[in-house]
Amino acid sequence: MAWQGVGQVQFRPATLRVAGHGATGEPVGLLLKCRRSPISPFWQSRSMSLLPVTQDVLRAVEDATGRPVIVRPDAALGTLLAKITIARGPAPAHVVAYNPAAGADYVICLQCGFLLRMFQIPESERFAIAASARGRREVEEALDDHFRNQGMPLPKQALGGIRDQFLGGLIQQLRSMPIGLRVDSWIRENYPSLEEQQKQAVKQQLNDNAQTLGPHVRQLAPANVFRANVGMNSAFALFWSRALGDPLLGIPYKASGHLATGEELLRTWDQIPSDAAHDKKLIESWGSLGLGGWYDFVPYS
Repeated sequence: MAWQGVGQVQFRPATLRVAGHGATGEPVGLLLKCRRSPISPFWQSRSMSLLPVTQDVLRAVEDATGRPVIVRPDAALGTLLAKITIARGPAPAHVVAYNPAAGADYVICLQCGFLLRMFQIPESERFAIAASARGRREVEEALDDHFRNQGMPLPKQALGGIRDQFLGGLIQQLRSMPIGLRVDSWIRENYPSLEEQQKQAVKQQLNDNAQTLGPHVRQLAPANVFRANVGMNSAFALFWSRALGDPLLGIPYKASGHLATGEELLRTWDQIPSDAAHDKKLIESWGSLGLGGWYDFVPYS
């Protein structure tokens, strides 16, 4: 399974993308005792030079999961900064693909941070998130009403495809954004050498997110879908406004009327304990503001 990072939903006139903080899918692996080598041949490359902190994080993944990490550049990622494919079954290694345009060390550590966090939870408690029958029904109904009101009724087959994109994107954002902020906090606290790369990636993501406030996006997405997406984006902006000491980052969401939702989401993020055992509760708290009943927690397999 792949986690695509860094995970915000971007609504565009012709497509729906997931980009930025986070991941898609759930990690699957075996917890095995592994041999720790000075430099793992799986991720050592003559074409790239990783910082010592990145090498430490990659070794930590190998120690925690029993499988090494293959790291490779992938220009085809487009607006995505990176993605991690979690080893499952007989797969010998996890794979992190990163965008060569991004700072490799930060995005590699970010993706690995999701995996490390997941393996802090007992295997019996690890979970995935799937769209619920209610979510599929309600989002499809909202899309049908939305496009009919714009004089553009769509056939049911087309509605189903758009529904799956929108609902899947929102569930991905819910799964990855609040936990992604936990991982970013871990990076800020433990790996100061990644600070500049982190700032650059975050600023790019903030700019991308702000584009969803444009009128063309409002025309594309039903109101309830739009509010859920932008509310989480607002919380993301407010987190980084506080972390970077830049109050201007929240202004787009204040001007659009979505600041209060972001403030509430960030408040719950602050109140819920930050250890991985409380990740499910954190996701539930964010999901209660607009996504209630649209998803189910399921055991990952």
